[in-house]
Amino acid sequence: MQTLNVGELYPVAPGESAPSGRAKARVRATGETRCPRAGEWYLSGAVIEGYRAKTALSTEYPIGVLVQGRLAWQES
Repeated sequence: MQTLNVGELYPVAPGESAPSGRAKARVRATGETRCPRAGEWYLSGAVIEGYRAKTALSTEYPIGVLVQGRLAWQES
């Protein structure tokens, strides 16, 4: 099981899409944990990956922000 670290970059989960393409994007852990709102990114899984909430969720998850392009690869 993987440990979530604030500021660390995690891959976008298979099946999710990102504006620049899933392969060029990462999700950064913000350190905030709450119920994600519709459209927000959150982190989940034994192997942590980023997911985008299609609707507001009623379960708390670590919140993430999408990072794209060179920044996604310079810091990973």
